[in-house]
Amino acid sequence: MAASSRFVAIALVVVLAGASVLAVLGNSGQDSPTPPPSGEPSPATGALYVSGDTLQRVDLDSGEARAIGRTPTNDLHASPSTPWIAYVVSGDGAEGEEDILAEPELRTINLETGVTTEIGPGFRPLWHPIASRFAYLRPLGGRRCSGESCSGLLEVVVHDADTQETVVLTEPGRFNPLAWSGPRLLVADESDLSATLSLGMGTDVERLEIEPSDLWGASPDGRWILRSVPGAATLMDLESGAKRNWDVSHGVLAEGAWSPDSKQIVAAVLNEARTKTRAVLIDVPRGGVREITSELPGIIDITWDRDASRFGFLTFVGRSNRTELNVCSSEDGRCETVGQPLRRALLLRFE
Repeated sequence: MAASSRFVAIALVVVLAGASVLAVLGNSGQDSPTPPPSGEPSPATGALYVSGDTLQRVDLDSGEARAIGRTPTNDLHASPSTPWIAYVVSGDGAEGEEDILAEPELRTINLETGVTTEIGPGFRPLWHPIASRFAYLRPLGGRRCSGESCSGLLEVVVHDADTQETVVLTEPGRFNPLAWSGPRLLVADESDLSATLSLGMGTDVERLEIEPSDLWGASPDGRWILRSVPGAATLMDLESGAKRNWDVSHGVLAEGAWSPDSKQIVAAVLNEARTKTRAVLIDVPRGGVREITSELPGIIDITWDRDASRFGFLTFVGRSNRTELNVCSSEDGRCETVGQPLRRALLLRFE
């Protein structure tokens, strides 16, 4: 999905058995989120974000920000609905971007408990929007990197952070995880880009007749798929086969996010000149579209509250590298700015 997966990393470097792990300031005064006793998602009280090299949490009511930790790596991926975070470091201890590490090592940390796990070789984790599992790519054999690209065989693996169970979904090849569709994972197979593969957790493989480059995203409940091409978008109901087309008015869908209850989508629409974006709210069952912002310099890191009552995103302030956090109601689409402008910030999730 277009929701951003290129996050700047967080927390303190701690040496444990010769390895760097992600840790949390347990006594920093940070209020840990408390799960609702009924099991139903409760409204978030804060937003977790990275500004510069510091992990911070901003209170959504007061706008007050509080630092939590520092950033030892530059590749972090936060679960939207659980306390887990996956991050990638170099196996030889050197820093670098995820797709140019010759020996990427994948690890996880639970920000509530501080529990850390070394998964092993892997990169590009893609969290399920409403579960504690994520898919990732595991390199096989020698991984040769030059410039900003790497070669070598890969396999798609799914790991559950709560149970520590791991399932391999593919034979060796060249793949790209695209989106979760309910319990299934949608991937691109570079050997055949005429269709998208839908993988079950066993040997179950289905072929979707949609090119991976046209797949914008899928709903958390697995019922809907959104296809996007310049100037148009199509909601596809996988149960009935019905389609709803939408004129994007000389633009194209950029990043965005599906609500946890699968009923709405927030998306950024990039104009034809690729210079401005505007945010829209899509009613998935009815297909209605509501514009919630005018054209802005940029809209990034679109994130939903766990109870689907609100969503947030960052917008750029003028021509600077500063951003503002906008929090909006999913009921009426009204937005307000929370806190002060942030330096080089990336929004991780609501909590």
